[in-house]
Amino acid sequence: MPRAVCPRCERPACTCLCATLPAPLAVRTELLILQHPAEAGHAKNTAAFLTLGLSPAACLLRGEAFDPALARPGTALLYPGEGEPGTLAEVNRLILLDGNWRQSRRLLAVNPWLAALPRLSLPEQPGRYAIRRAHRPGQLSTLEAGLHALALLEGGPERFAPLWAAFDAFVQAGLSRQGESGMA
Repeated sequence: MPRAVCPRCERPACTCLCATLPAPLAVRTELLILQHPAEAGHAKNTAAFLTLGLSPAACLLRGEAFDPALARPGTALLYPGEGEPGTLAEVNRLILLDGNWRQSRRLLAVNPWLAALPRLSLPEQPGRYAIRRAHRPGQLSTLEAGLHALALLEGGPERFAPLWAAFDAFVQAGLSRQGESGMA
C-alpha cells in the first residue's frame, strides 16, 4: 500500500512541510522553477518549499523541454557561470533550474533559449542545507539560491527570515531522522 502523501507539499505525510511554513511572503520578482522530472520525488527537494513559501509569486513546472515563450522581457536565468547579467533593475522574472548539476545541465542543453537569457550568478557563499552534500563550495539548494537572489534583486534580506527559519527547521528535522535511522 502506498504511503500517505500531503496533497499540498507533495511529501510523505510523516515529513509534511505545511506546519513549518509561514504565510507566503510577498515579492515583486516572479520565480519560475523548471524542475527536472527525476528531481520531483526526492524527499530532500526544496523547490516545493520555495514555491509554497512565495506563492503566488513562485511557480513550479516539471519536465525537460519548456516553451521558449517563458522567456518574456524582464526574464533572467539564475545559474552560475559566464553571461551578461544585464541590469538587475529590469529583472521581474527569474528562472531557476531545479535538479542535480547533471540534470540542470541537461535542462540547459534541451532548452537552448535559456542560455540566451541574461544570467544572474550569486557570489559564492556557504550553504545551510546540511541534509545534502555539496560537491563544490557555493553550491546551494534551490530554496537557498532563490532567497539569496531575491534579496539581491529586491533588498531587505531580513524579510525572508520566516522562510529561512522554516527551512532551518526542515533541515534539523531531516538531520534528526537521519540520526534515528543510523545514517548520521
